[in-house]
Amino acid sequence: MTPEQVAASYDRLADQWVDVSTYGFAQVERAVRFVRHKGVALDVGCGTGRLIGLLGRHGFRTDGVDVSPAMLALARQRYPAARLFHADIGGWELPEAYDLIVAWDSVWHVPLAEQAAVLTKLCRGLAAGGVLVFTTGGTGAPDEKQNSYMGPPMYHATLGIPTTLRVLADAGCVCRHLEYDQHPEQHVYVIAQKPEGDGRTTADRVRLRPVEAGDLPCMYDLQVDPDSNRMAMTIPRTREAFDSHWAKTLADPNAPARAVLFGGTFVGHVSCFPADGGDHVGYWIDPAFWGKGIASRALHLFLREVTKRPLTATVATSNVASFRVLQKCGFVVEQVRHAPATDRYPECEIAVHVLRQAPDSSRG
Repeated sequence: MTPEQVAASYDRLADQWVDVSTYGFAQVERAVRFVRHKGVALDVGCGTGRLIGLLGRHGFRTDGVDVSPAMLALARQRYPAARLFHADIGGWELPEAYDLIVAWDSVWHVPLAEQAAVLTKLCRGLAAGGVLVFTTGGTGAPDEKQNSYMGPPMYHATLGIPTTLRVLADAGCVCRHLEYDQHPEQHVYVIAQKPEGDGRTTADRVRLRPVEAGDLPCMYDLQVDPDSNRMAMTIPRTREAFDSHWAKTLADPNAPARAVLFGGTFVGHVSCFPADGGDHVGYWIDPAFWGKGIASRALHLFLREVTKRPLTATVATSNVASFRVLQKCGFVVEQVRHAPATDRYPECEIAVHVLRQAPDSSRG
């Protein structure tokens, strides 16, 4: 069966999953005990949101992804503040690194030929020290089957225990627990963890705080950097114009500005400001820290804090890096136009990116 066919089957079952038992809760809570930093979690195959409340009680802010639109509609009714995505996990790119990823009775619906890639993706989507808990079939070799025990046709597959453990190890994760929790049935749950300090620590190390007066000298130096201005297609402000701009910004409660810290070091800023009758966002990162995913992570954090919509970001069409950052965060290009020269920008072609949907449905 294809993911679309599995989704259609679950659409038919959605109403049966609104009032469900605490099945699997104890196993997920065992996994939670391995997590040091209870920040952001992802529920893969979240269905009607059965685990979101449980994870919230443990301090997690939980995203969910599911292939069934009917299931997600019910989840949104129950948890309107959650960020939920309608997508097939096989083709979906995780928007950030997670401290906990739960895939309870879900990834075994992925076609067998794609399961190794999906497990690898989930492992690589963990923050340093992050934990993955998932279920699979406890066979000795790869296997797949189709049945109609639940009513609609359904597909299940497993890589088998030896291959599953090898995939986890190859993806840099350590198996912390493996249990046949419904023996003699071949139902297995696995807890795996990405070790601390394995190099993929950007999500953990990026933090935001309000811009302070002491940040302004560094911010001025950044905004006159030639490479940054060539990339952004901007003209640096004079010292007088810079001081005047930021004096107004810091005094305006409707223009939030946040310093971007990487490992405690100031590396840039991100802000929201009124322009052309709407709310705009912009960011500036020290070139010494480009290419590390810092801008994407900082903007994700900022958009969780600044929830008003729509938000607009204008980018020179030559600035491919900013295109990627904005689109990862859910912005969509709505217009490409010629922009005349001003005292702040040279003449160029710009793309107007807009984020219209609330965080819970920005990719759903």
